[in-house]
Amino acid sequence: MKKEHAEAVAAVEQLSRDYTDAWAKGDPELLLSCYADDAVVIMSHEDPIVGKGALRELYEYVFASQRSEEEGGGEASMVDAMGINPEDYTWTTEGDGVKPEVSGDLGYLWSTYANIATPKPGVDAKPISDSGVSLLIVKRQQDGAWKVALMMATRGEDLVAASKEDEPAE
Repeated sequence: MKKEHAEAVAAVEQLSRDYTDAWAKGDPELLLSCYADDAVVIMSHEDPIVGKGALRELYEYVFASQRSEEEGGGEASMVDAMGINPEDYTWTTEGDGVKPEVSGDLGYLWSTYANIATPKPGVDAKPISDSGVSLLIVKRQQDGAWKVALMMATRGEDLVAASKEDEPAE
């Protein structure tokens, strides 16, 4: 039983690496391959997104799939989705790594993250950051593959809040 559990944990860790790589490449189809057909994505302050069809629409928009990384696709298009000029910023993501747990045919991965858009030299703007916690509930499929069944991410209500001046206290 311990060997089976270790193999399941290793498979879930591989899914996590595949998921992270797909995000880094800005490839919606590669990212969708990590999801179960009936997957649900829940983001802070947003309605749930259900099923691969809806997820495809979301990720194609987010990644601007018709553009290569050099043309501003991939992570740069996430900056664009925030309403800022991606050519003015560099985008980095930091986190503390995933923490996988598996029990039977279900498991989860969670981690903290911080996305930071830093103005390029000569751009008169402040850094913009978004941080939160990501939780992926994973499920072993009938074919034995592990897929994301539910993804939840918490974040601040205002994506550009970190770039705003503090309001003076009244």
